[in-house]
Amino acid sequence: MSISKNKLELNARRFSGEDYTHLYDQSRPAPPDAILHQTLNYLNKKRASTVLDLGCGTGISTLVWQPYAEQITGVEPSGEMLAIARKKVNKNSEVAFIEAFANKVPLPDASIDLVTCSQSFHWMEPESTLAEIDRLLVNNGVLCIYDVEWPPLVNREFEMAYQALFEKVDQITRSLDKKIAHKWRKDQHLRNVQKSKVFRYVREACFHKKEKVNKEVLAGIALSQGGLEALLKRGFLAEEIGLTDFLAKLKNMNPLIYEEITYSYKAIFALK
Repeated sequence: MSISKNKLELNARRFSGEDYTHLYDQSRPAPPDAILHQTLNYLNKKRASTVLDLGCGTGISTLVWQPYAEQITGVEPSGEMLAIARKKVNKNSEVAFIEAFANKVPLPDASIDLVTCSQSFHWMEPESTLAEIDRLLVNNGVLCIYDVEWPPLVNREFEMAYQALFEKVDQITRSLDKKIAHKWRKDQHLRNVQKSKVFRYVREACFHKKEKVNKEVLAGIALSQGGLEALLKRGFLAEEIGLTDFLAKLKNMNPLIYEEITYSYKAIFALK
C-alpha cells in the first residue's frame, strides 16, 4: 500500500461517527446557485448529461445538481457519510452514490460532463486525482473545485471566538505524535490544476451566499469542523480544546442586528 493510500484512508476515517456525520449534514451549507450556473456556462449547456461530485460527504453538494443534470454520481470514501446521502434518494433517482477514493473511480473513460469537488479537494492527492479527472471527463468537460472560507462572516464576537478556538485546535493537533489526517494546501489548488496540463482554460473566482442564522447554527458550524471532532474522538476534553470557552462566548454574544450569515467561496473552473 502506498504512502498516499495510507493518507487517504486516514482522511476518510476522520469523517465517521453517527453523531458527527449527522451534525455535519445539518450544519454545512449547500453551495450558491451562482457556482452551479457558472459551471454550466463554461460547459455551454443548460443541463449536463453527467455530473460527478468527488468527496461528496452526505450528498449536500451532490443533490443541488438535480435540476441541472440527467445523471449525478457522488463519490465518497466514508461509508458513514454515504449512508446519510443514500437515505436522501429513492431507488429510481437520477442520483447514485459510490464508495471510492477520488483517484480511483469505477466509471468509464470520457463518461462525465462535469466534475465537482466541494470543500473536498484538500483531502485528495492532487496529481493522481487530476489524472483520474482527465480520464473521466469528456472533451470540453469542466472541473469545478470550490471551498467555503472559515469562519463565515457573522460579527466580530463570533469570528474572534471561532479563530481562538481553532488556533487552539491546530496547536494541539500539531503537538500529537501521530497525524490525525493529511491535508493538501488549499492555496496550491490553482497551481496544481494548472500544472496538470489537462485543461486549456483555468479561472479562479469568488462567490457569496447569505442565509438566516441563529446561535444554534453558529455552534453547529464550529462543531462540524473535522479537526475539532478528531480531538474529541481522541479523548480531549472540551475545556482543554477551548470548546467550553467558545460555547460560553457564543451564548453571551450580543444579538445580531441582521440575523444573517455570509458564506464566502473561492472557486476554480477548469475547461478540458
